[in-house]
Amino acid sequence: MYLDTGSDRVDFTWMIKNAVVPRPIAWIGSLSSTGGYNLAPYSYFQLVTMDPPMLMVSFTGRKDSLDNIRHTGDFVVNLVTDGLEAEQTDTAALFDADVDEAALLGLATLPSTVVGPPRLARAKVALECRATEEKAMPGATLVFAEVVGVHADDAVLDESGRIDIERYRPVGRLGGSLYTTITSAYRIPVPRAAEVLAGHRSGVLAGTVADRTTGTPAVSANSAEGRQKA
Repeated sequence: MYLDTGSDRVDFTWMIKNAVVPRPIAWIGSLSSTGGYNLAPYSYFQLVTMDPPMLMVSFTGRKDSLDNIRHTGDFVVNLVTDGLEAEQTDTAALFDADVDEAALLGLATLPSTVVGPPRLARAKVALECRATEEKAMPGATLVFAEVVGVHADDAVLDESGRIDIERYRPVGRLGGSLYTTITSAYRIPVPRAAEVLAGHRSGVLAGTVADRTTGTPAVSANSAEGRQKA
Protein backbone atom coordinates (compact mmCIF):
# COMPACT_ATOMS: atom_id res chain seq x y z
CA MET A 1 0.00 0.00 0.00
CA TYR A 2 1.16 3.51 -0.77
CA LEU A 3 -0.45 6.67 0.62
CA ASP A 4 0.51 10.31 0.21
CA THR A 5 -0.89 13.80 0.61
CA GLY A 6 -3.34 13.14 -2.21
CA SER A 7 -4.87 10.12 -0.41
CA ASP A 8 -7.77 10.19 2.00
CA ARG A 9 -6.51 12.42 4.80
CA VAL A 10 -7.65 10.20 7.65
CA ASP A 11 -6.12 7.07 6.09
CA PHE A 12 -2.85 8.92 5.41
CA THR A 13 -2.41 10.37 8.90
CA TRP A 14 -3.60 7.25 10.72
CA MET A 15 -1.17 5.06 8.81
CA ILE A 16 1.71 7.26 9.95
CA LYS A 17 0.46 7.52 13.52
CA ASN A 18 0.07 3.75 13.79
CA ALA A 19 3.49 3.09 12.23
CA VAL A 20 5.64 5.40 14.35
CA VAL A 21 5.25 3.53 17.63
CA PRO A 22 5.57 3.06 20.51
CA ARG A 23 5.47 6.70 21.58
CA PRO A 24 6.58 7.53 25.13
CA ILE A 25 3.97 9.36 27.20
CA ALA A 26 4.71 12.64 28.95
CA TRP A 27 2.27 12.85 31.84
CA ILE A 28 2.69 16.56 32.42
CA GLY A 29 2.14 18.22 35.75
CA SER A 30 1.94 22.02 35.67
CA LEU A 31 0.74 24.95 37.75
CA SER A 32 -1.55 27.74 36.62
CA SER A 33 -0.83 31.40 37.30
CA THR A 34 -3.06 31.10 40.40
CA GLY A 35 -1.35 27.92 41.66
CA GLY A 36 -3.90 25.38 40.45
CA TYR A 37 -2.47 21.97 39.54
CA ASN A 38 -3.07 20.36 36.14
CA LEU A 39 -2.18 16.85 35.03
CA ALA A 40 -2.53 15.60 31.44
CA PRO A 41 -0.81 13.07 29.12
CA TYR A 42 0.88 13.84 25.79
CA SER A 43 2.38 11.20 23.50
CA TYR A 44 3.81 13.52 20.85
CA PHE A 45 6.87 13.87 23.04
CA GLN A 46 10.54 12.94 22.76
CA LEU A 47 14.10 13.72 23.83
CA VAL A 48 15.83 15.88 21.23
CA THR A 49 19.35 16.31 22.67
CA MET A 50 21.31 14.55 25.40
CA ASP A 51 23.84 17.13 26.63
CA PRO A 52 22.25 19.30 27.78
CA PRO A 53 19.22 17.02 28.06
CA MET A 54 16.41 18.67 26.08
CA LEU A 55 12.96 17.37 25.25
CA MET A 56 10.03 18.41 23.08
CA VAL A 57 6.29 18.19 23.64
CA SER A 58 3.70 18.88 20.93
CA PHE A 59 0.38 20.46 21.90
CA THR A 60 -2.58 20.44 19.52
CA GLY A 61 -5.13 23.20 20.01
CA ARG A 62 -5.58 25.06 23.28
CA LYS A 63 -4.33 23.08 26.26
CA ASP A 64 -4.31 23.97 29.94
CA SER A 65 -0.83 22.46 30.19
CA LEU A 66 0.46 24.79 27.48
CA ASP A 67 -1.20 27.82 29.07
CA ASN A 68 0.39 26.95 32.41
CA ILE A 69 3.85 26.45 30.90
CA ARG A 70 3.56 29.85 29.21
CA HIS A 71 2.68 31.44 32.56
CA THR A 72 5.26 29.75 34.79
CA GLY A 73 7.94 28.43 32.42
CA ASP A 74 8.32 25.05 34.08
CA PHE A 75 6.63 21.66 34.34
CA VAL A 76 7.21 18.02 35.32
CA VAL A 77 7.14 15.06 32.95
CA ASN A 78 6.00 11.98 34.86
CA LEU A 79 6.81 8.91 32.75
CA VAL A 80 3.91 6.46 32.52
CA THR A 81 4.68 2.90 33.62
CA ASP A 82 2.85 -0.38 34.08
CA GLY A 83 -0.06 0.05 36.49
CA LEU A 84 -0.72 3.72 35.69
CA GLU A 85 -2.33 3.30 32.26
CA ALA A 86 -5.92 3.79 33.43
CA GLU A 87 -5.22 6.86 35.53
CA GLN A 88 -3.24 8.60 32.81
CA THR A 89 -6.05 7.91 30.34
CA ASP A 90 -8.59 9.38 32.76
CA THR A 91 -6.56 12.59 32.92
CA ALA A 92 -6.84 12.92 29.12
CA ALA A 93 -10.53 13.83 29.53
CA LEU A 94 -11.33 17.48 28.81
CA PHE A 95 -11.87 18.90 32.28
CA ASP A 96 -12.38 22.56 33.10
CA ALA A 97 -9.14 24.40 33.76
CA ASP A 98 -9.79 24.66 37.51
CA VAL A 99 -10.08 20.86 38.00
CA ASP A 100 -7.14 19.24 39.78
CA GLU A 101 -6.96 15.86 38.01
CA ALA A 102 -4.53 14.37 40.52
CA ALA A 103 -6.78 15.21 43.47
CA LEU A 104 -9.84 14.00 41.57
CA LEU A 105 -8.24 10.58 40.97
CA GLY A 106 -6.53 10.31 44.35
CA LEU A 107 -3.02 10.57 42.92
CA ALA A 108 -0.63 11.76 45.60
CA THR A 109 2.12 14.22 44.73
CA LEU A 110 5.55 15.03 46.13
CA PRO A 111 7.45 18.33 46.03
CA SER A 112 9.85 18.81 43.15
CA THR A 113 13.40 19.93 43.88
CA VAL A 114 14.04 22.67 41.30
CA VAL A 115 10.75 23.54 39.59
CA GLY A 116 7.42 24.62 41.04
CA PRO A 117 4.97 21.90 39.99
CA PRO A 118 4.99 18.76 42.15
CA ARG A 119 5.66 15.28 40.78
CA LEU A 120 3.48 12.21 41.08
CA ALA A 121 4.37 10.01 44.03
CA ARG A 122 3.74 6.84 41.99
CA ALA A 123 5.86 7.93 39.02
CA LYS A 124 8.87 5.65 38.65
CA VAL A 125 10.71 8.46 36.86
CA ALA A 126 9.89 12.17 36.85
CA LEU A 127 11.71 14.86 34.88
CA GLU A 128 11.77 18.43 36.16
CA CYS A 129 11.74 20.71 33.12
CA ARG A 130 12.17 24.38 32.25
CA ALA A 131 10.80 25.61 28.92
CA THR A 132 13.35 27.22 26.65
CA GLU A 133 11.55 27.79 23.36
CA GLU A 134 8.12 27.64 21.76
CA LYS A 135 7.62 27.04 18.06
CA ALA A 136 4.39 27.28 16.09
CA MET A 137 3.78 24.44 13.65
CA PRO A 138 0.83 23.72 11.33
CA GLY A 139 -1.87 22.51 13.69
CA ALA A 140 0.35 22.33 16.78
CA THR A 141 2.66 24.17 19.15
CA LEU A 142 6.02 22.66 20.05
CA VAL A 143 7.56 23.40 23.42
CA PHE A 144 11.25 22.67 23.93
CA ALA A 145 12.53 22.34 27.47
CA GLU A 146 15.70 21.53 29.37
CA VAL A 147 15.56 18.74 31.93
CA VAL A 148 17.01 20.27 35.08
CA GLY A 149 16.35 17.38 37.45
CA VAL A 150 15.38 13.72 37.39
CA HIS A 151 13.82 11.57 40.11
CA ALA A 152 14.11 7.79 39.74
CA ASP A 153 12.56 5.23 42.06
CA ASP A 154 15.31 3.05 43.51
CA ALA A 155 13.08 0.03 42.89
CA VAL A 156 13.62 0.30 39.11
CA LEU A 157 17.41 0.64 39.30
CA ASP A 158 19.96 -2.12 38.96
CA GLU A 159 23.00 -2.60 41.17
CA SER A 160 24.98 0.04 39.26
CA GLY A 161 22.26 2.67 39.63
CA ARG A 162 20.97 2.46 36.03
CA ILE A 163 17.37 1.85 35.00
CA ASP A 164 16.51 -1.84 34.60
CA ILE A 165 13.88 -1.97 31.86
CA GLU A 166 12.29 -5.13 33.28
CA ARG A 167 11.73 -3.35 36.58
CA TYR A 168 10.81 -0.02 34.99
CA ARG A 169 8.16 -1.40 32.55
CA PRO A 170 7.37 1.83 30.65
CA VAL A 171 4.08 2.21 28.81
CA GLY A 172 4.01 3.43 25.21
CA ARG A 173 1.18 4.80 23.10
CA LEU A 174 0.23 3.01 19.89
CA GLY A 175 -2.49 4.07 17.44
CA GLY A 176 -5.91 5.13 18.69
CA SER A 177 -6.63 3.78 22.18
CA LEU A 178 -3.97 1.05 22.03
CA TYR A 179 -1.03 0.94 24.44
CA THR A 180 1.93 -1.36 25.01
CA THR A 181 4.13 -2.15 28.00
CA ILE A 182 7.82 -2.76 27.43
CA THR A 183 8.79 -5.72 29.59
CA SER A 184 12.07 -6.94 28.09
CA ALA A 185 15.12 -5.65 26.27
CA TYR A 186 18.06 -6.97 24.29
CA ARG A 187 21.44 -5.44 23.59
CA ILE A 188 23.06 -5.06 20.17
CA PRO A 189 26.17 -2.91 20.56
CA VAL A 190 27.25 -0.82 17.58
CA PRO A 191 30.23 -2.58 15.94
CA ARG A 192 33.42 -0.88 14.89
CA ALA A 193 33.55 0.10 11.24
CA ALA A 194 36.54 -2.20 10.72
CA GLU A 195 34.49 -5.17 11.93
CA VAL A 196 31.66 -4.46 9.49
CA LEU A 197 34.13 -3.97 6.65
CA ALA A 198 35.68 -7.31 7.58
CA GLY A 199 32.32 -9.03 7.16
CA HIS A 200 31.22 -9.11 10.79
CA ARG A 201 27.74 -7.79 11.56
CA SER A 202 26.00 -6.47 14.65
CA GLY A 203 24.61 -9.91 15.40
CA VAL A 204 28.14 -11.05 16.22
CA LEU A 205 28.15 -8.65 19.15
CA ALA A 206 24.57 -9.23 20.26
CA GLY A 207 24.39 -10.17 23.90
CA THR A 208 27.81 -8.80 24.80
CA VAL A 209 28.11 -5.99 27.31
CA ALA A 210 28.92 -2.50 26.06
CA ASP A 211 30.61 0.14 28.17
CA ARG A 212 27.64 1.85 29.84
CA THR A 213 29.30 5.26 29.88
CA THR A 214 30.78 5.56 26.40
CA GLY A 215 28.64 3.03 24.56
CA THR A 216 31.78 1.44 23.14
CA PRO A 217 30.97 -2.19 22.30
CA ALA A 218 32.86 -5.00 23.96
CA VAL A 219 35.44 -6.69 21.74
CA SER A 220 33.83 -9.38 19.63
CA ALA A 221 35.37 -12.82 19.96
CA ASN A 222 35.23 -13.04 16.17
CA SER A 223 37.05 -9.76 15.55
CA ALA A 224 40.79 -9.65 14.85
CA GLU A 225 41.36 -7.92 18.17
CA GLY A 226 39.21 -10.45 19.98
CA ARG A 227 41.05 -13.41 18.44
CA GLN A 228 44.38 -11.89 19.51
CA LYS A 229 43.17 -11.59 23.10
CA ALA A 230 41.69 -15.09 23.15
